[in-house]
Amino acid sequence: MCLSTVYRGEKTPENIVMANVQSIEVQDGQLLLTDLMERQVVVVGSLVSVDLVGGTAVVRESVA
Repeated sequence: MCLSTVYRGEKTPENIVMANVQSIEVQDGQLLLTDLMERQVVVVGSLVSVDLVGGTAVVRESVA
C-alpha cells in the first residue's frame, strides 16, 4: 500500500496538511484528501507536484 504526506506550499514539517493519505480527488477547484482511517480534508486549491516514489504531494491553496 502506498501512502503519502500532503504539504501546503513546500515540503516542511510545519506545512503538513495530512499524513497517510491514500487518495486525492480533484473536484471543481477543491482537493479531497482521504487518509488511511477514512478521515477527509478539503483543500481549496490545486496540486503543484506529486512524488509517487517519495510518497509526497504539494498543494497550493487558492486565495479568495
